[in-house]
Amino acid sequence: MSIDKFNPLVTVYIPTYNRLELLKRAVESVRNQTYKNIEIIIVDDCSKDGTHKYLEEISRQDSRIRYFIKEKNSGACVSRNIAIENAQGEFITGLDDDDYFTKDRIQKFLDKSDFLNKYEFLFDTFYLKNNGELKKIKFDFLKPRIVNFNDLLMGNYVGNQIFTKTDRLRESGGFDSNLSAWQDLELWMNLLKKGKESYNIKKYTYIVDIDHPHERITSKSKDKKIFKVYSYIAEKYNLSHNQKGMLATHMQFYGIHVDLVNYIRFPLFQYKAIYFMKFLSLLKTVFLSKA
Repeated sequence: MSIDKFNPLVTVYIPTYNRLELLKRAVESVRNQTYKNIEIIIVDDCSKDGTHKYLEEISRQDSRIRYFIKEKNSGACVSRNIAIENAQGEFITGLDDDDYFTKDRIQKFLDKSDFLNKYEFLFDTFYLKNNGELKKIKFDFLKPRIVNFNDLLMGNYVGNQIFTKTDRLRESGGFDSNLSAWQDLELWMNLLKKGKESYNIKKYTYIVDIDHPHERITSKSKDKKIFKVYSYIAEKYNLSHNQKGMLATHMQFYGIHVDLVNYIRFPLFQYKAIYFMKFLSLLKTVFLSKA
């Protein structure tokens, strides 16, 4: 599918807060995409590090860039939702200010955009930047091609960004600002409820940077906060007992012990064998992670 025949506007939204140098890298990775019909929306959460001046300058240099400066600090969910509401692109994807794109990320998704006629959104895999090196995540080969609601209960195979039609993301209500963690996961769940599915394009086009000294945008909340988030999501989606047990596996990424006795009550025989393999790979990832 050539760009000449298919040239839709793609919105990339970037929430930011007090990470000017990292933001510059993120923005440049979008500006330098091989696909050029892009709108970049940056929402600043009351930074005090010169971000405002940079946004003024860069938006004058590149007419594809628009920015919003919030009157009060209110978190990344609100920032992302401001961008989603103001997006003009037919398609939309996000970028955290401490991460960056490979130069062909947007084109890779557009090449598969016909899949959005069947699937609610597209996603891919990512490199992890650690100790100056780009590395693939262990067990990435076990990540499923097609992910549904119940898959997300077992593990966030989607990650922190998706590519979809803008009206779908807007109509979903966006990111739930009531959550102090798992905001990405919850939105993906919301999009995939009622039997919908998502599709993994199996490309490496996103770099998650854990080298820098700043905290990541996602909160490192633990214990009481995570239990509160868990309970909120379980109630919001009216999860069954088995579904609640599956969702509880996410708590182990935060170092919170979950009694595995709950898991033997799962009717595993009702699931395809691949679900059991996903569960095992998730446990391996949990025990090998530094959470």
